[in-house]
Parts: sequence; structure tokens; C-alpha cells
Amino acid sequence: MAKTQETLDLEEALDQRSRQRREYGCREVTIGFAHNSHGDEIVDYMSMDSHSIFRCYELKVSVSDLKSDARKSWYGDYNYLVCGMDLWNQQPVFDNYIPPYAGILAGPDLIVKRKAQKRVISDQQREMLKDSLIRSVFWKMDQYRSADNLNAMRELEHSLEALQQEYEAFRQKTDRMRWTYQDYESFARRNHQDPSFTIERQAKAERNQYAARKEGRFTWTETPDGTTVCPSCGKLAPNIDGKPFLTEFCPFCGADLRKLSQ
Repeated sequence: MAKTQETLDLEEALDQRSRQRREYGCREVTIGFAHNSHGDEIVDYMSMDSHSIFRCYELKVSVSDLKSDARKSWYGDYNYLVCGMDLWNQQPVFDNYIPPYAGILAGPDLIVKRKAQKRVISDQQREMLKDSLIRSVFWKMDQYRSADNLNAMRELEHSLEALQQEYEAFRQKTDRMRWTYQDYESFARRNHQDPSFTIERQAKAERNQYAARKEGRFTWTETPDGTTVCPSCGKLAPNIDGKPFLTEFCPFCGADLRKLSQ
């Protein structure tokens, strides 16, 4: 089905928005591949900035379009419904058709009617979006080549090269993080002679300790029998002249018993 002029105007406005924001934008991006149970879903417009933040846009210009059974794709860090002014003025109950975190942009000026809320997406999903954007940019480039539109082709080639560089940098960063994670766990287990040590468990312990510090509980603690002990190892505080000597660090286990500065 041919696109309406209003839809084409909204697409052109999103292209202009991407250029102004120095983002890599592309129309009609197919999400994922068949081997990972995707490949049958299209985002009307997608962009990625230099920090690998993805924005997905669904374009709707009529109430029937908004209510249609066509799947709406909300995969980005930020997601938007882009609607024509006629649709906006009819004031349908948008919350019946879009999630609460999706923003709303109206008309060819892309007037912000509702701000988008940032979502947390996984590294695996972010990598899938990059692959999808690269593939779609490539096919757009191939179409422009067939039409002998050299200027558009050069622009797409530049976008593809930048996306490939971003993808490679992201892959290398992910590899370094994975190696560091495995390296730290391996040597922590050896150094502390604790084969059950995991970064996940240690992170939980640090989180609980932080909560205790904020409440003033992670410091020398007086027990019901009147003794003062370290909250980490449970040993008695040093005694000087019959009184507990409360050091900033436990002399037995080295735990930091200072109160948080903020």
C-alpha cells in the first residue's frame, strides 16, 4: 500500500531530526533474524546515537491506523508514537494502544506531547538492534545504488561504516568486560580460598553493607551482654583501660567501620 503524503512528511521530519542530532537514522528497520525468532517485525523508523542509545518510532496518521492489529514495536531505549496532527486533535485514548513509557510526537514539527521514559534493555537486545540497523542501512544503500542516486548512496555508505565501527567497539568492550569478570572471579577464589565466590554474590553483599552503613549499622556494635564487636567478623573491640577502643578499621578482619560521609 502506498504511503500517504502525511506519512512521508513525518518520515522526512524524522530524517531531519536524526541529522540535527547527529544520529544514524533509518526508515523501516526489520528487527532481528529468523534464527533468533525475529525477522517478521518492522520498526517504522529507528535511530542510534554515538553512545549506542536507540530510539524507535511508530508512525500513525489515523485512528484506524492506530487501532489496527499491525504489531507496534517498542524495542529502543526510548520509544515514540509519531502521529499526524489530525490524529492528535481527535484525542483518542492513546494509553489503550501504546505503553506508558512511550513518548508522543505530533505533526511534521514533531511537537513533544508526551516525553518518553528510558527503558533498560539487555546487551543482547542492543546488539540485535545494531545488527538490524546495519542490515537495513545496507539494503537502503543497495536501493539507492540501483537508482543511481550517488549522493544518497555515499551518505548511506558513511552511515554503514560508522555503524560497523560502533558495532566493533561495542563487541570489543563486551569481550573485555566478560574476560575481566571471569579473571576477577578466578583469582578471587584462589586468593581467598573460596571456590564458591561469585561477583554476583559479592555485589549483593556490598549492596547490603551500603544499606547498613546508611542506617549507621555497619560499625562497632554493642551486644546485649555489654560487649562491643565488629559487625563483619564478630570479634571483640580492643580494650584499653577497661574501655573498648573503637578504631576506624577492624584490627582483625580489616573491615572499614567508618560512617559514610554522605
